[in-house]
Amino acid sequence: MGARSDLSGLERSFRRALESGGAELLSVVDQLLAPRPALRIGRTTTTAYRRVHEILASVLDFAAQVAAADETRWRSAAGRLAVELSRAKIMVNYQLAREQISQDIATLLNEVLSSIDNALRRNQRELVRELAERGRVLIDALAVLVYRFGG
Repeated sequence: MGARSDLSGLERSFRRALESGGAELLSVVDQLLAPRPALRIGRTTTTAYRRVHEILASVLDFAAQVAAADETRWRSAAGRLAVELSRAKIMVNYQLAREQISQDIATLLNEVLSSIDNALRRNQRELVRELAERGRVLIDALAVLVYRFGG
């Protein structure tokens, strides 16, 4: 029970870090890089996380890039971004179903993808850019965690 409530607190902090950045983002990164993070890695393998990370990093970098571009490029790339977000969601959940990543890791990764998806659906270009940049920092911090404690 304690581990689950720790994740709930981390999930809330993770969500706030995505939404607001700044000190909250720094705090979550510190939590993820702590010697004893409040996150269950389970049987998450470095190989599985690397595969997920590569796809998510590519999607997040693309989202930040097109959201920072002019309105014409944004409009033409929004459909492709939706496809790439969908593919990333599928990969995260596929690796979860195969028990290659833990439920805790999948929950946080899906939070990143859902937040960008929601901003994209509302056509909030600047928010998509901010979420993609913050999300990239967070998935990179998760990568360090997985490489330190994963299988």
